[in-house]
Amino acid sequence: MLNSLKKEDRERLAREEAARESKILNESKKYAQSYKGDNTRGSIALKYALAQVGDVYVWAAAGPTRWDCSGLTMRSFQKAGVSLPHSSRIQVKYRKNIPASSLKPGDLLFFGKPISHVSIYMGGGKMVQAPRPGKRVEVVKFVKMFGKKPFVGARRLQ
Repeated sequence: MLNSLKKEDRERLAREEAARESKILNESKKYAQSYKGDNTRGSIALKYALAQVGDVYVWAAAGPTRWDCSGLTMRSFQKAGVSLPHSSRIQVKYRKNIPASSLKPGDLLFFGKPISHVSIYMGGGKMVQAPRPGKRVEVVKFVKMFGKKPFVGARRLQ
C-alpha cells in the first residue's frame, strides 16, 4: 500500500512518523527521569525498566540493550529479586491478580487473547513497554487496547 503512494507522500509520511516517534521518546525520557519510587520490588523493577527507555525492540531479546516485552519485564523483576520466565503467557500466571481500578506502580499489565504483550504500570495512567519491532522501549498512556490486543488483566509481584 505504501508503495502505491507518490514518492513525496511516502517521504512526508516518513517524516511525520519520525517526528511522532521522536516526541514519544523525548516524553518517555522525561517520565523516566521523573520517577522516584521506593524500595518495593515493583518500584525497583520499574526503575530498571525505565532505565532502558530508548533501547531497541528485538523479538526474543532480553537485554542488555535490546528487548522484547517479556524480556524487559523478566530482567526488570530479576533486578528486584523476582524470577520470571521469558514469556508473557506464563508471566500472567504469577502471583496476585489485580483489578485495573487498583493498579500500583510496578504491576504487570497483560494484553491479547491469547496473551501476547506485557508492560509495567508506572502510575499516573502510564506504562513502560517494549512494544514491537521497529520501536523502542517507551512510556505511553495505559489504554484498554494495545493495538488490536485487549487489556486482559494485571498482576502484582510485590
